[in-house]
Amino acid sequence: MNQTPDPRSEIEELSRVVTEALKNTKSGLAVNLTDLEAHATRICEYLLALPAPEARPYAAMLERLIDGINALEEAITSGFGALAAGVGPHGPVMQAAK
Repeated sequence: MNQTPDPRSEIEELSRVVTEALKNTKSGLAVNLTDLEAHATRICEYLLALPAPEARPYAAMLERLIDGINALEEAITSGFGALAAGVGPHGPVMQAAK
């Protein structure tokens, strides 16, 4: 983002990644979130460096992105909770014999 500062396309791309990760998580698929935090941090740092009037138009987009990240967090944590309780996305999880 430092080379081509286009916050709108960067936010849209990150929103797409979050939406796809949420869809996969709800389907019980593993997701790779390795670069999510770094990408979000770059966007925020760039926008924080702008004068407020220039950054303000991105506020609604950031709010929607944050809502998506919160929904993803909820889906991941509830999925792990269900797995810990022995329930997978498709029903009860078989337990190994002890």
